[in-house]
This record gives sequence, C-alpha cells and structure tokens, in this order.
Amino acid sequence: MKQDEKIDTFEAEVKKTYRRESDQEQIDAWVQEFKGAMEQRFADDEARDQEEIREEERKNINFNLVLSLTITLAFLVISFIYRNSMMEISSLVKSYITKNFGWFFVILSTGAVIYLAYLAFSRFGDVVLGDPKERPEFGDISWYSMLFSAGMGVGILFWGAAEPLTHYLNNPVHDSQTTEAARAAMAITMLHWGVHGWGVYTLCAVAVAYYGFRKRKSYLVSSSLTGLSPIKALDRPLAVIVDLTATIAIVFGLAASLAMGTFQMASGLEKTFGLAANQPMGYAAILAVITVCFVASATTGLKKGIKILSNLNMLTCVSLLAFVFVAGPSLFDIKLFIDTIGGYISNLPSMAFQVAPFTPEYERWMADWTITYFTWWIAWAPFVGIFIARISRGRTIKELVLGSLLVPVIFTAFWFSVFGGAALTLVINGDTQFVALINSAKYPDALFYLLECLPFTQLTSIVSICLIFTFLVTSADSACFVLAMMTSEGDLDPKMSLKLLWAAVMATLTGFLVKDGDLGPIQAAAQLCAGPFALVLLLMAVSLPVRLRHQVRQRRI
Repeated sequence: MKQDEKIDTFEAEVKKTYRRESDQEQIDAWVQEFKGAMEQRFADDEARDQEEIREEERKNINFNLVLSLTITLAFLVISFIYRNSMMEISSLVKSYITKNFGWFFVILSTGAVIYLAYLAFSRFGDVVLGDPKERPEFGDISWYSMLFSAGMGVGILFWGAAEPLTHYLNNPVHDSQTTEAARAAMAITMLHWGVHGWGVYTLCAVAVAYYGFRKRKSYLVSSSLTGLSPIKALDRPLAVIVDLTATIAIVFGLAASLAMGTFQMASGLEKTFGLAANQPMGYAAILAVITVCFVASATTGLKKGIKILSNLNMLTCVSLLAFVFVAGPSLFDIKLFIDTIGGYISNLPSMAFQVAPFTPEYERWMADWTITYFTWWIAWAPFVGIFIARISRGRTIKELVLGSLLVPVIFTAFWFSVFGGAALTLVINGDTQFVALINSAKYPDALFYLLECLPFTQLTSIVSICLIFTFLVTSADSACFVLAMMTSEGDLDPKMSLKLLWAAVMATLTGFLVKDGDLGPIQAAAQLCAGPFALVLLLMAVSLPVRLRHQVRQRRI
C-alpha cells in the first residue's frame, strides 16, 4: 500500500509543480522516485506471483515424489513375486513397442536433429540461456566433461570394441566379414551413438534451460509445456503426469545402466585379479562400493563432486584412448576414422529414415538394435536433458546445440574407430577366440579381451576398471541430483535428504537387477516410458519457437 500511496502522491505533485518550469530539479527527483517505486512494485508483484507458482508446484512435486516412489516399490515387489511372468511381459512389451512404434521413434529422433539445426542457425541461436549479459557458469573443458560423462559415459566403454565387431560378424546389410560389412558396421555404430541420441538430449535441454533460466520457471520438464493445455484446469494434472513419466524413466533407465556397468566391472575384476566377481555376492559388493562413493560425491554438490569426477573421467578416458591408439594399429585407426566420418555423413540421410517396410528380417534386426537404441535415448532424455540444462546457464542456444551435437559425436567416432579398429584388426587377422566371445554375446568381456592383446595388460585393465567405476559414480550422482530437482520444485540446489533418498532407491533397484542378472523387465519399463516422453519432446519442439517469437516481438531478446 505504501508504494501505491507514493505513486498517487507523485501524480498530484507533478500536476501542481509542472507549471513551475524553473523547478526542474524537483521534478527530476520525483521522476526518479516514481521509477524506483514502480520497479519495486513490479518486483513485489513478480515475487508474489513466483511464490504462488512455487506453492502450486510444491503440491504437484510432492505428489510426483509419492507416486514415483510408489510405482518403483510396486515394480520391485511384483518383479520379485512374479519373476517369470515379468520376464514374459517385458519381452512382449519390448516387441510391441519396437514393432508398432519404431517408425515414430525414428522420425522423432531424426526430426530432433533437423529441428535443432534450424534453431541454432535461426535468429534464436544467439538467445542466452540466462540473463542477456550472463557468462557461462562452467568453463568449456568442465562443461564438455560433464556433458559426456552424463550422456554416454560407461556405454562407450561397454560397446567400444564389441559393437563394431558384432555388426561385422553379423551384418544386416552386407555379407558378414567382408570389407563392405566392416564399413557398414562402423556406419551403423555411429548411427546408434551419433547425433540422434544427442539430438533428443539437447532438445530437452534447450527447452528446460530456456524456461528455467530465461522465463524464470521451475527447472522441470512440465515447465516447458506451460499453457499448452486447451483447458486451464488440466494444466496441473498434466504437469504431474509429465514429470512423473520423466522421473520413472530416469529411475529405470539409470538402474539398467548401473547394472550393465556392474556386470562389466565384475568381468574386469575376474579377468584382471582372478576374483570370483561374476556372481550375486560379487555384484552386491561392487554395487555397495559404488553406492557409498556416489553418496559421498552427492554431499559435495555439483561444482565439486560431479565437476571434479567428470574432469577426472575425461582425463582418464583420453589417456586410455591414446594408449590403445599408440599400442594398436595407429595408421589403420586414422584411416578408419576418416572413412567412418565419411561413411556416416554420406549414409546418414538414408539410414536416418530407414524403417525397412519390405524386409521383415532387417526390420527385426532394427527392432533389436536401432529402435532399441532410439527408445533408450528418449527414455534417458529427461535425465541427461535436465542435467545438460542445469550446467548450461549463460550459454547461447547455438553454443548448447553445436556443443552437444558436434564435439561428443566426433570424440565418439574416434573412440569407436580406435577400439573397434583394434578389434576388427584382430579378427581379420584370424583371432577366432574374439569371434567366439562376441557370438556368445559376452559383451562385457570384449574390452578386457582387447586389452589382453596389447602391452601393459594389467595396468590398462586396472585403469579401465577404475574408469568404469568413476563413470558409474558420476552417472549415479548426476541422476540423483536430477531426481532430487524433479521432486523439489525444480530447485537448482536440492536438499541433501532427497539426494540420499534417491540414492537408496537406485541402489535397491539396481541390487535387485544384478541379483537376477536379467535386465529385461527394467529395460522394458524404461522403453515403455519412452513412448509418452516422445510426445512430450514433440510438444516441447512445438512450444519453444512460439515462446521465442513472442519475446522477439516484445523486443526482450
């Protein structure tokens, strides 16, 4: 009320004093006072509006927390009691999703890349995700390190040697174990690990970052869809559903990734030290150590724990890559890298839209590989997208898009060229043991078998085990951070109690997975979340340019 009285008094005094033109200084003083009063009034109104929004979102987020924990617990109990039935159901769910909606995931993933290219080079590319003059919160090296650790991490260690070799030995397009099969294997691998995965991550990241840092909304997936519902009364329920879907996808997706990494660590410990780690007790011990470490990292916050671990990951990753490059067929790797980039770029237009309508056998192969990868990236998009958004404050949309789509993809191409190239060279030169290992689907063993064929096996195996471990800790820490954000109003610095709660949930769920040794049910659950979240990504893509154009018209950008 005091501010309103000041404004009313100002108007009366100006009318009285305006006739005295000589009293300019007094008028200037009143003008400044009026401006200050108006700015304070707007600030008070905005603060009150934000508090009302926060209060409404607090109810939604608490509801999201209860529902997500309930669904996770129910999944655990049902899977434990009806294990065989869950295995059958998960197989049916996966088959149904990939067969009937594979085309949609292909179009969405490809469309995301095209859409982001337009966004980066349009007039919106220079929009800063934050205040217009704000500088990036993290330096380039730390930013790329955190980006890569969260986005791919342990996956390229798991598949670096295994996937190119798998497609070479069982090629869906050409006769296996031929020159054409080798080229196609590298192109297929890059299709799975290239711009498509980073495209869906980045689409989610740009939307969440824009609405969070620029529009001052909560850092939630649902915030980027505000106002899209045709009926205002549906805004709140839809927000809960969207955030719940994102939360469940993060929980199940990360649990499967932790379990996969645990299996690979067990394989490495067994081969390197002769420990009987490939059994439930070994898995439990590995998981316990991982849990303790990522909980400890979570207590240090984003700028210390996750940032330091990510930098350590990249330093170790580059060192291992450099060693395999030097110790392996270096010249062949360079040629393969150039050939892979060329093959990927030239074949991308046709591969990006390939859904195999005339070849049922190739369609089944796509369901097992390409569609599974695309659904996996979409299911991971809420986790990686929100995390990328959180660390991208102060960057422009163009910087975020190009940084996410180009640098990690080029690094990934070189990684697969070096590790895949070394594996291909061994098999081409007659290594039947490696062939038998891949044909029996012992993918966790592929990295360590490759290192056995190079010098300093003991040392590089230990480094690889440590790298897998730190990647898992970083991913788990990042995911718990995002889950805590999702269930605390989108708070950029969520409470420690929520981080610890989600750490306990993730450890329990992953422990159940590694005990049974089968990832089928949880992978199916994550893929089931990919369907609804694909629609969310589509709505994000529709909503974002509308908001950006509106701000351009108002000359706010």
